[in-house]
Amino acid sequence: MDDTQERPPPVQIPAPVGGFVSREAAFDLMDRTWQRRVDRPPVVVLTGIGGVGKTTVAVRWLSDRRDRFPGGLLYTRLTEAGGDPVPVGEVLFGFLVAIGVPADTIPPRSAQRSALFRAAIAGRFVGILLDDAVSAGQVRALLPATASAMVVVTSRRQLSGLAMDGAELLDLPPLTPDDARRLLGEVVGPERVDAEPDATGTIIEICGGLPLALGIIGARLRARPLRSMAREASAYARHLGAGSGAPDDVREVQAVFDTSYAALPDGAARVYRTCGLHPGPDVSLDALTDVLGELFAHVEDAVDTLVSENLLADAADDRVAQHDLLRRDARLRAERELEPADQAAVVRGFTRWYLNRAQAADDLIHPQRPRLGVTPPGRHRTAFSDRAAAVAWWRRDLRSIRAVVTEADRRNWDEELWQFCEASWGFFLHHRDYEPWVAMHTAGVAAAERCDVPLVEARLRSQLGFAYAKLRRFDEAVTQNSIALRLGEQHAHGPTQATALSQLGRAVRGQGDLFAALGYYRRAARLQEDLGIPRGVALCRRRCGEVLAKLGRDDEAIVELTAAAKTMAELGDPIQHVRATTAVARLRSRQGRRDEARLVLLGALRIMRDLDSPYYTAEVLESLADVESDAGHSEDGRRHRAEARELRVRLGDPQAGEPATDHAGTAAGERGERGAGADRR
Repeated sequence: MDDTQERPPPVQIPAPVGGFVSREAAFDLMDRTWQRRVDRPPVVVLTGIGGVGKTTVAVRWLSDRRDRFPGGLLYTRLTEAGGDPVPVGEVLFGFLVAIGVPADTIPPRSAQRSALFRAAIAGRFVGILLDDAVSAGQVRALLPATASAMVVVTSRRQLSGLAMDGAELLDLPPLTPDDARRLLGEVVGPERVDAEPDATGTIIEICGGLPLALGIIGARLRARPLRSMAREASAYARHLGAGSGAPDDVREVQAVFDTSYAALPDGAARVYRTCGLHPGPDVSLDALTDVLGELFAHVEDAVDTLVSENLLADAADDRVAQHDLLRRDARLRAERELEPADQAAVVRGFTRWYLNRAQAADDLIHPQRPRLGVTPPGRHRTAFSDRAAAVAWWRRDLRSIRAVVTEADRRNWDEELWQFCEASWGFFLHHRDYEPWVAMHTAGVAAAERCDVPLVEARLRSQLGFAYAKLRRFDEAVTQNSIALRLGEQHAHGPTQATALSQLGRAVRGQGDLFAALGYYRRAARLQEDLGIPRGVALCRRRCGEVLAKLGRDDEAIVELTAAAKTMAELGDPIQHVRATTAVARLRSRQGRRDEARLVLLGALRIMRDLDSPYYTAEVLESLADVESDAGHSEDGRRHRAEARELRVRLGDPQAGEPATDHAGTAAGERGERGAGADRR
């Protein structure tokens, strides 16, 4: 063994690739692990989906720090070409020969070779890269016993068992869009990337932050300098779905996914395909269980398998997410392996699950309004423990809900579409994301027409008219509610007529015709009273009070508003009670009773915060800001107004940039009469 010390140390790791950006977190972890070594070998495990650059990161780190390892850099790939694990004994034989152990002295059994390997590198400063490991057991048999040997492991699997051996685990994420742009620029040249920013963005989106995919596209573009980025983006997107017909370089990405998918048990493969058919960005385990018709435990086991294989990732609140490229791969596999009717059944199952949840949530968020769509009996009725949980679900799953609605519209599932629109009302009132909501309701109105449900159509038109009024599209608001009123009259449906009349009042009030608005509100109130709907009467009286305040008829306004507040308190509707008392407080402040108004508004603010209603919280804050400013408390007024504006900006409220005004006072009244739309409710 003495003459082996004179041989140059082995350097088996591959050469580092040219394009490389932003892997500081991984480098920092490996540096810290090396520096903290004491009496055991430092081990770092880099996991992540295929193509995310695990090997590239490990090779670059070891190459850049080669002077730390004068004993050499050992490398082996632990997975055969077909996906089987490389025998540990074979790996050890190669390592022993590389560090100078004569081949004829190496024992035949793996356990003996492992002991010899540990003895041979004891005290040597060696870097070891175990690439594409299959299991923790496979790696464990290759770990040295000396703290002078650094081991970096890469795997598509999580290998969490190695944590018991003191290993540091890092799930390597895809590149951010900015880093992906930098990487592409390094390969093809920044001037080419900058020349076609839209096409570059498309390429980055298609590649999903995977360096392998970005590198392949970059190489294709560098080989063809006259080819446009836009053409390459289109071609690459087409090739991703082409299966065996794709060019060899594009197939490199697909081959990574093929290998992982081929190793899955049937249950995990089914869950993988099902996730690919889910319209939204992530999916809850409850939804998967419902759609698959499986026991929750079976689905959970399959999900655990996929997470361990880095084909799914854990998300908050018992949900899982798929990387964009994996989701595309899963969808294509579902389309190849399932009949069209079976694919549609899966998507419709997701649609109905989200619809039932949305209806159950709406029952808690806005329990005062009866729905025309019927929530099916079952566990969805008790899906949420309370109103706060229902609101949290809407917020958390909003992107998925919208994706499901878009899919329902695309597939002409009209019943589900209009019911989604109706069930969204309660959440919308508090969060006011206007543009996507208007788009959904425009489609929902058309769906209700096709289903020939005129009262549903009328309700959705009134909801749409409400949003149009908030967006100051008053003519469209009048049109929608005039149609809703006509439908209500044709079918002699009083509640529909009353809603349309009230919403017409809102629209003409925005146009500046306060007397016409008062007339509509009073007609609606009389109709609601005849129908025996006290909440509807109270809503109309509050609106009458607000218009009277703008007309300077304060005593009449206080009578209407006080009556509305009393009814809402009796009905247990805290939001509408607060809105009526807030309007009274504004009038009291105008009368000089500012301390009284301030106390009322502070109480109202606490209630709105507890109800987690950002829109109505902003409304109270604006009133409180006016009262504080009028009382000479300028700093408090500015603070409340700034918070209100921040809430409105966060909600995407079209009035977020306006200076706040006293809704019950002269400025707001004058603005309403000029047609600028003072009403924010």
